[in-house]
Amino acid sequence: MAGPNDREAANQHDGSERRSRPHLREIFEQAYLVAYPMLSSEQSLSNPGSAHFLRVVLHDNFPNLHLQDVAILSVAIERVYRERCKEISP
Repeated sequence: MAGPNDREAANQHDGSERRSRPHLREIFEQAYLVAYPMLSSEQSLSNPGSAHFLRVVLHDNFPNLHLQDVAILSVAIERVYRERCKEISP
């Protein structure tokens, strides 16, 4: 979840977006919901093949994405999942 400072940092001084793949940001929450059941299983993040499986699931659900975009999206989803779990845990 981005705070106001994160959004300001994402914009360049001229007001343009510094990220080169805004289409991934647009589908992120939908992709997160697709990936969540797999991530929330007990063995998913400790299983060495889980990153590959996550990419397969994302590619199946978003077949028009370039494979590099699928990889970027999967890494971002895993990171956000871990951060959100930390916020929930005491």
